[in-house]
Amino acid sequence: MTYVNATIGSEQFSLELADTDAAREKGLSERDSIGKNNGMLFVFDTAGDWRMWMVQMRFPIDIVWLNSDKEIVYIKHSATPAEYPEIYKAPQPSAYVIEVSAGTLNRLGVQEGDSISF
Repeated sequence: MTYVNATIGSEQFSLELADTDAAREKGLSERDSIGKNNGMLFVFDTAGDWRMWMVQMRFPIDIVWLNSDKEIVYIKHSATPAEYPEIYKAPQPSAYVIEVSAGTLNRLGVQEGDSISF
């Protein structure tokens, strides 16, 4: 597995890289949890209408969509496994999606329009 260091708000995160179809499809499913400053970075070849869902997830997460400039275009706070099969998507094309533990973005005061560096 490859990890990417990212700055979200004022904190450093270690994000598992999901840059293949197989890795993006599996995502964080079938895991019991992730650490406070861990998560997953989904990288796509082109900006698009990337949709996420909670299939086989065991814990709630915050989902963040970013444009090609790494600016947050949409946040789904506290998506839960019970919401499956609901599908989440940003209202505009995105190039990246980040998943972190639920409540992380509120804890850090991160909102749409902010940038994330990685």
